[in-house]
Amino acid sequence: MKRPIVAHILFSLVTSGLMSALVCALATYNMAGMGETFVHSWFSGWVFAWPVAFSVLVLLGPLVRKNVYKACQCPLATPQMDAKKELEDA
Repeated sequence: MKRPIVAHILFSLVTSGLMSALVCALATYNMAGMGETFVHSWFSGWVFAWPVAFSVLVLLGPLVRKNVYKACQCPLATPQMDAKKELEDA
């Protein structure tokens, strides 16, 4: 596998894990409070949410990143545009 793909998958794995854990913890706390069943309820929700979050991030992450970088005119996201600009300026 190429390094950018591995990096994207690892980034998606870590980011989706952290975000889904935090959001599930907040939602569980909001719905049930910090009772005896908090950890069990949170973990049950997180185990379900993490694969969903990971899949969405892996599949839609590149599209979202591309559009955000394009909207912000970020040079890292649009190397083709930068190359065209350099050719025009030369």
